This record gives sequence, structure tokens and C-alpha cells, in this order.
Amino acid sequence: MILRLASSRLVAIALVLLSTALPVLVEAKGSKAESSPKAAKETPAVSLRGTTEKTVPLRTHSLYAPYVDSDLQNRWFDFGGSSIINTNKHVRLTQDRASQAGWLWSRLALAPNSFEVEFEFRVDGKSSTLYGDGFAVWLTKSRAGMGPVFGSTDYWDGLGIFFDTYANSRHSYAFPRIYGIVNDGKMSYEVGKDGQGQEAGSCSLDFRRTDVTAKARITYFKGHFTEVAIHHDKWDEWTTCFTIPALELPSNPFLGFTAHTGDVHDAHDIISITTSNVVYHPPGPTANKPPRRNIPGIAFFSYLASLLKWVFLVVIIVVGVMAFRGWKAKQSLKRF
Repeated sequence: MILRLASSRLVAIALVLLSTALPVLVEAKGSKAESSPKAAKETPAVSLRGTTEKTVPLRTHSLYAPYVDSDLQNRWFDFGGSSIINTNKHVRLTQDRASQAGWLWSRLALAPNSFEVEFEFRVDGKSSTLYGDGFAVWLTKSRAGMGPVFGSTDYWDGLGIFFDTYANSRHSYAFPRIYGIVNDGKMSYEVGKDGQGQEAGSCSLDFRRTDVTAKARITYFKGHFTEVAIHHDKWDEWTTCFTIPALELPSNPFLGFTAHTGDVHDAHDIISITTSNVVYHPPGPTANKPPRRNIPGIAFFSYLASLLKWVFLVVIIVVGVMAFRGWKAKQSLKRF
């Protein structure tokens, strides 16, 4: 009688475990099917930054609140166009209005051959559907004037990094988009194509109206590589947007930020700029390990193995209980 009761309990327990497992397995299978469209997204670039050590802060190319002195000037940066200084918050290159263009340029050129520029920014506006056009970061031979390329002049000599929020034509990739174009002063930026085919590196990341602080980091090692990384999704998590190998900027480039709006518009804010001299330590041998292969069905078999372990444990417990009750029954019979 005891054996039959234990057997029926064992079957009941096994059925409960299986009924619990099936929804989980179905959910896992469903989530895999739902995530398949994400495979169409761009694969993040591999970082070449390694363990970069910041050595000397470059105050001449750094900017923080309140941004200006008592004379409403900054010792190290010039600003103009539609730029507005809010001493408690930001340097606003454009307001959320049509047909604006503003700029912020360093007064001095960057002397080091290796440096890192990290800046905090915000792009936002009233509209959630139509907005633009974006802003640009410049590392160029000279300080440029106002023009059609994100508020700056065309035919620049150096590197332009564009944070583009409005697509002027159809593309196979998504916007907002970040891309870098290297120019020797002879090439004209193709506005109608959003620079397509001219990029040295690019990625599609939604840096507009982020929940966390939006930041960008430009790491430059002359003749080795230039890397652009973005902080936009999770705290203390950087996404490598692109790297440009073996790039050599013009000697002593200027650092600039420009933005413009057209019929569509946004507010483009620079909140802080931190520039440092850096020393490069290459990534270790494990940094570029190939990713593990995703074997089809491995999650299912892993879960099944775990389930079988629990069933085995339940069987052992039931057998132990049965043995204990049988021994107890024998002891009771001996007394009588």
C-alpha cells in the first residue's frame, strides 16, 4: 500500500515538473524567433582601444560649466552663430527652431600625437517624428567658418565626425547615424546622400533623447588608429561605433563642434568636454577571442539536463521516504 502511494506521488511530482518546464521551453523558443529580426542590425565594431591610460589633462581643450568668465568669454574656446550659453547647463549650438547654425571651436591647436576627447551632449526637441539635422565634431587643420556641412564649411582638411539625425535620401541603414569622413581639403561633402560612400567608418545608434547621459569618446593614436565610442544605452557601458586604422590627422588640429537645423529642427547641446593626453597599452591576447558558436538547441538540452537532475533528486527523496516508512512499520510490528 505504501509503495503504491509513493509511486503515485512520484508520478504526480514528475507531471508537475514537466508542466512547469513546458511553458518555459515554449517561451525560450518564442523569444528566439522574436529576436531573429535583430540579426539584421549592424555588428558593433571591435574596440582597439585596449587599456588606454590618461596621463595629462589638457585644460586648453576641456570645457565645463559655467563655460564663460565675468566678461562672458572663454579663455580656451570661441563660440558663435546661434550658440547660446546657459551657465548652469550647456552650450546650446542650436535651439529647437528652423534654420539655425552654431559653432564652438578651440582657440588653440592640439599638440599631442595621442589624445582622447570625451564629451557629454544632448540632442532633443519637441517632435518625436520629424527632427534634425544633427551636429558634427571636427579635428581639422584650421578653424572653419559657417557653412552647409552641419553648420561648418565644406572641403575641410582633417576628420569630421557627424551625428546625423535626418536622412536626406533612402538608405539601407537606420537613422540616427554616426559616421566619420576623412578629407584632404579636395572633396565636397554630398549632402543629398548624407555622405554615403564617403565614410571611413559608421554605425547606427539612437543617441537622441536618451534616458542615460549621452557621451562620445574619440581616441586618437597617430598612425595607429582612431576610435569612436558612444555611451547612450546603459550606465558605464560604451559601444564602439567605428575605428579608422592608420589615420594621421593634420599636425596640430583644432577641435570644433558645430550644428545646424533646416525645416526640421532640434536642440543640440554640448554639456562638457574633457580632453587628455593618453598612453596606449594594446589589448591582451584574450581581448580578440572569437565569439562562442551559437549551437542550435543548446539552450533546450541544457534546460532538459537541469530538469532531469531535479527529477532524479525527487526520486531519491521519495525512495528515502519509502525506506524510512518501511523501517518504521517493521519496528512497529516487532513491538506487537
